[in-house]
Amino acid sequence: MRNFSKLALAALLIGTSVPASAAVTICLGGGCAAQPDSNVLLNTGQTGTSVQGTLNNAPGTVTLTSTESLSLPANGAARVRATDGILNNPLTFSFDDGLISALEFNINALTDGDVFFTFAGGDSDGQVTSLYDIGSNGQNFFNAFNGTFKSVTMTFGDGATVQDVRQFRMTAATPMAAVPEPATWAMMLFGFGAIGFGMRRRRSDTLRVRFA
Repeated sequence: MRNFSKLALAALLIGTSVPASAAVTICLGGGCAAQPDSNVLLNTGQTGTSVQGTLNNAPGTVTLTSTESLSLPANGAARVRATDGILNNPLTFSFDDGLISALEFNINALTDGDVFFTFAGGDSDGQVTSLYDIGSNGQNFFNAFNGTFKSVTMTFGDGATVQDVRQFRMTAATPMAAVPEPATWAMMLFGFGAIGFGMRRRRSDTLRVRFA
């Protein structure tokens, strides 16, 4: 009975445990991390608060959204800007067909300021970074890696205005096999313990009858 109580307590602890999470890592500058394996391709002619593109080395589509109208000034390598030429509202990059494990892009700023990033989905869901400086020199490369995420929103502040965001590259995360939730493990452990306890009790009853 004592062992069964210990087993029940272990199951309870597993059932109430919180799954571990990983935080995405940000580094600054082109080449500060291994380059993602796919270029994001956008085709000119799209406008609106949402535009889409594809990957050159993997299936799937990406979507860029903002509260202001966006436009794509050129075919090929991804480059997105505001229709009025000045992007200063948040811009969200999303992968429509899974999770992202690595992302690189270049913020081509018109004026100095700062930016922070908000991640959604994957094991980086809800992560908000600190502020990063961006300069009006046209070279503000950022790399996000180590964690997985569905989308990232870049929010500009402190006077930052952006001509465009360009040179998007990304790696799609490899789908992982489903892992039982902690509560499921707890139920399985509790069930196995109950079966073992029942078998042991029946065996004891049988022995008492045999030697009575």
